[in-house]
Amino acid sequence: MSDRLHHVVELRDVELEFPEKKVLDGVSLSVEPLDRLVIMGQSGSGKSTILRLILGILQPTAGRIFFKQFEISRLSRRKLQQARADIGMVYQYSALLSSLTVGENIALPLQELTRKSPAEIDRIVDEKLDLVDMVEAKKQMPAELSGGMRKRVSLARALVMEPELILFDEPSAGLDPVISSVIDELIISLSERSKVTSIIVTHEMESAFRIGTRMAMLYQGKIIADATPNEFRKSQDPVVQQFLSGSTEGPILEGSKDAVTSK
Repeated sequence: MSDRLHHVVELRDVELEFPEKKVLDGVSLSVEPLDRLVIMGQSGSGKSTILRLILGILQPTAGRIFFKQFEISRLSRRKLQQARADIGMVYQYSALLSSLTVGENIALPLQELTRKSPAEIDRIVDEKLDLVDMVEAKKQMPAELSGGMRKRVSLARALVMEPELILFDEPSAGLDPVISSVIDELIISLSERSKVTSIIVTHEMESAFRIGTRMAMLYQGKIIADATPNEFRKSQDPVVQQFLSGSTEGPILEGSKDAVTSK
């Protein structure tokens, strides 16, 4: 028990199976305070599934998932809501409510989950918008913003409850390389200034190496590598090497080559 209290998140022998597919097959992973853990893998490998399991949106078929001292799958609905208040989430396409202004989107968690006064909520919203350099967009609607601006707003919303953990699902999806770099730098600076732990799901190699203090790779339902970026780059695992190089030669495509040639 005492070891687990040092982890922000721990997955212990987690399996997740759907009728047509086993997505996770004995995944064990621990995330320490202030880590920026990048989880990589092919599309459909189960990276985003891990985030949903941590949030308690999905239940594991087997194994255990802890957020701090809480075992997520054993919490009552009320306790799960309390635990989620300590977890910020940045969705792949920002997931802002189109009918609300930027300021109203950010205020929503505070209105629903706290008893803060309107004046206090307004002050916190301004503070978080200032962190992401978006104060002037407070009265704008999401449709008026560029993709990069929407991502900044979703970052501000993720920080609004002062979470201990932020989950990022493909934070640079749909952004051009320059804006992706800006978002990467913002994730790093906000993580450090707000002293939060982060788990980032991505398949963008440049972003992964820029952001991560640790990197884990998911392949065929298992974590096949878990190391610092420098160690990860030097990995001798052929799957990791192929993923890093983007080569069409190697174990990742061996199963699918036969399917392609047989068509």
